[in-house]
Amino acid sequence: MIWGYAPDLIAQTEKPLVAQADREQGADALMRRAAYALAHHTHRALSGAEADITVSSVPRGRRRILVLVGAGNNGGDGLYGAAYLRRRGYLVAVLPTSKHIHERGAAAARQAGVEFWPSVLPETVGEALHALQAWKPVAIIDAIIGIGARPPLREPALSLVRGISEWLRQWPEGSVPLVVACDHPSGLDLYRGADLGPNQEPLPADLTVTMGAAKTGMLVGPGALTIGRLQVQDIGLPQQTMQPGVGLIERADVRELWPWPHFADHKYSRGVLGVMAGSARYPGAGVLVTAAALNAGASFLRYLGEPSVQSVVIQACPEVVLGEGRCQARIIGPGFAAGSPQHREQMLSAWRGRGARELVILDAGALGLIGTDIQSDANCLLTPHAGEAAALAAQIGRETARGDIEANPYDWASQLAADTHATVLLKGPTTTIANPEGQVYSLTHGTRDLATAGSGDVLAGILGYVFAAANARTETTGESLDLGKLAAVAAWLHAEAGRLAAPTPRATAIIQAIPRALAGL
Repeated sequence: MIWGYAPDLIAQTEKPLVAQADREQGADALMRRAAYALAHHTHRALSGAEADITVSSVPRGRRRILVLVGAGNNGGDGLYGAAYLRRRGYLVAVLPTSKHIHERGAAAARQAGVEFWPSVLPETVGEALHALQAWKPVAIIDAIIGIGARPPLREPALSLVRGISEWLRQWPEGSVPLVVACDHPSGLDLYRGADLGPNQEPLPADLTVTMGAAKTGMLVGPGALTIGRLQVQDIGLPQQTMQPGVGLIERADVRELWPWPHFADHKYSRGVLGVMAGSARYPGAGVLVTAAALNAGASFLRYLGEPSVQSVVIQACPEVVLGEGRCQARIIGPGFAAGSPQHREQMLSAWRGRGARELVILDAGALGLIGTDIQSDANCLLTPHAGEAAALAAQIGRETARGDIEANPYDWASQLAADTHATVLLKGPTTTIANPEGQVYSLTHGTRDLATAGSGDVLAGILGYVFAAANARTETTGESLDLGKLAAVAAWLHAEAGRLAAPTPRATAIIQAIPRALAGL
């Protein structure tokens, strides 16, 4: 798990560490350590040693690196980093975005032979961009602003970042300069990862070397799409004493938390799942949810859907049992329309029939009942996409637009969880999961191949298995469950199956890839 923290908490916690290091090891000790990590990982990326980062093949002797440096300690990291890279043999130039840059860092860079360009001013941004393009750097290091400066970016940094971003978009694929963010991309909302509008886009990075700990806004929402590969440099922050704002789920977490069967398990002890999904109009939803749950590991599944779909489900999945009975978890809503009186009554019947300890996943059509017919609770998971989340917000008295939720999923998932007293899994390019108590989990292990009809039904099936199996375990152990963490585990497995199914963008292909995703763990 990568934990993300509010920037002001990180700044407050690292102050005594900086003072102690300066006393014991000399001025700027932690800054030089951070700068060495910045230079080291930049060099590794340019050498092709960083996974998932592709760089153009340029002879080492001609490799030029431009470092964008602002005022403050982040600029100091960039300046010391520039000195280290120059000593490695790179041609390094510094473009200051302020007249007041870190003096000791600048002295170290000059001593190492780093070239300094004139400080960019609001009226000279065009000249600076022209010089940058003519110089043809193989890498650009963004060390403009630190965690103490909140967006929006101000001039001349704003126009410089906008111009560089536009220039990079026009480069031929395969030869685009590597962009390395020192601590974080400049202009990023580090508290919420929110989209601040078309004129306030951060400079997207291929690699972010962040100091001490990840910041909340780097792991959630649109902000998570700007950091590229994340490298966290330990500087001794006591994270065990800090309250995280978000946890980013990783492969190792899924391997550890997945409800693998025990040697002595039987079909009931592994968890019984009830599924109310699929209708005469959308029979496929019933099949997709059921098949996904079975492929994920469900050992006993009760299909609770309408009679017109039962034969379709049984034909596709003959292991399924029809009708009500004791369950550890149930799924309600995929393929149903909340506006249909018949569907409404069926979903309400399934809701009323749940057991006291039973976990419930409310998806699609069932979301339209919340706040009117259904009052969700701590045993519920809601799984809206942004459009459904906007409708849900309106149902409970919070009018908003889909675009607002897409721009700031961190705040909206947290708000909806607090209002509904349920855990909320907000789907999107980054998945945001919030517990009613305020704990947030994030998932960036996604794939564009999940953007296909029926993909949400597949996710519901995987969620159902994980919830049923985990809940069955607690009946003997008495452990409490973190629904947000369980949902994040299921969503990661869903995304991994989508990655393995690519480039075939079909829900059935994702279902077929689930066993391979599990085997890979």
